[in-house]
Amino acid sequence: MNDHGQILDPGTVRIERVLPGPIERVWRYITESELRARWLAAGEFELRPGGRAELRFDHASLSAEKTYPEKYKSAEGARGVETVLACEAPRLLKITWGGAGQPAEVSFELTPVDDKVRLVVTSRRLATRDDLVGTASGWHAHLAILGDVLAEQPPRGFWSTHEAAARGYAQRMEVMDESFRWSKSTGRELRDHGSAWSSLLRRRMDAPIERVWAAWTDPEVLPNWLGKPTGTFAVGGTIVLDLSQPHLTTCKIVACEAPTLLRTTWRYGDFGESEVELRLARDGDGTALELEHFACRTADEARGTGGGWEVAILSLDNFLRGLPPPSDITFPAMDHAWSGVMS
Repeated sequence: MNDHGQILDPGTVRIERVLPGPIERVWRYITESELRARWLAAGEFELRPGGRAELRFDHASLSAEKTYPEKYKSAEGARGVETVLACEAPRLLKITWGGAGQPAEVSFELTPVDDKVRLVVTSRRLATRDDLVGTASGWHAHLAILGDVLAEQPPRGFWSTHEAAARGYAQRMEVMDESFRWSKSTGRELRDHGSAWSSLLRRRMDAPIERVWAAWTDPEVLPNWLGKPTGTFAVGGTIVLDLSQPHLTTCKIVACEAPTLLRTTWRYGDFGESEVELRLARDGDGTALELEHFACRTADEARGTGGGWEVAILSLDNFLRGLPPPSDITFPAMDHAWSGVMS
């Protein structure tokens, strides 16, 4: 878990924290006015869909820091009334965010983990880049205070925590901006084959087909973007890939028609075997790439393979363009993109 939240799309940020339990105690700090006032805002919540959720902010009461930064003076004493969208005590609360007429929402998901609680706070439908950075920074600071309060220790400074978080989220958003631009040009498809599923990824690569083919089949090139291979590169041969993961991946080459088709089995560790097919075609001075991962048992499993391959294709694209490997902060957004793909 990273201390900073995950920016999943231009309007969504998710922050995860593991807090002292039990779950009923954390739920009370989210839903009861007197306890919520210690880390977020006071106000009565009607815990039913359609209920009122009042918020009365008093940031000066959250920590020993009493002075508002100039840019946030307007937030001093802010009040609002939101609407409860969903409530399943003690595991889920979802409310609108930003007042009447605003599409944004925030959800709180609680899961017990031994004697602790995993809390996932997700803000969705944020309208602008500044809204996302500001909202992420605010939740980052408020959740830091909640962690201190639940641990029964003096709360850290709210505004200093907020300021440091804002710098971090602004930097992360610069990285994500490029990732989102890349993502818009990527085609994703989920296919139902009756007894199994496949994920299909389409992408135009700005490199000639011979160079893209070599990146997949040359054992000297593969480590630059995918993993270190050992084995026999021929139909019927077996390749073992070290992808810097806990288990090795074993592939048997089923078909190879240079430079347009490569099909292999795919087995990660002792998990079930599936198949991967790479299809390339000339596209002007570039290459049209299709990557399909077959024999997934469920739609969710296929979505997972799609997200994993999207990370790999981004790494390949960066390598072909002479760029550094992509930052791992972009990877959750790729999984998120696949979570919305329907068959």
